[in-house]
Amino acid sequence: MTCREWLRANNYEDVVSLIDQVMAKIATRGSKQRRNWWETLAGGSNGKPFVREGIEFPVLRAAQLHQRVPITPNAICRNFEEKPPEPRHTNRWPGRKKKRRLHSRPTKPSD
Repeated sequence: MTCREWLRANNYEDVVSLIDQVMAKIATRGSKQRRNWWETLAGGSNGKPFVREGIEFPVLRAAQLHQRVPITPNAICRNFEEKPPEPRHTNRWPGRKKKRRLHSRPTKPSD
């Protein structure tokens, strides 16, 4: 389930319309930029709202839960029963394995 689908299903149509406005601005520029909306809606440090393309986004409690960041007092929650979906793990950027050296680098001979 995408962020926008979850927002629609949980009565956050106003937030979806903000996301749609930003996506339209990005598209008119011809950019193919993608954005993690959960990250945007979780807010910045100390729950400070993010501004994207000149639009300020509210901080959502569900997004903070999804991103596993501390819940701030300014976070909006319309239903305390709501649960965000678990983060998707796509293996798109798997951790790189360090190559094991068979021999140590030669050192400079000391005088």
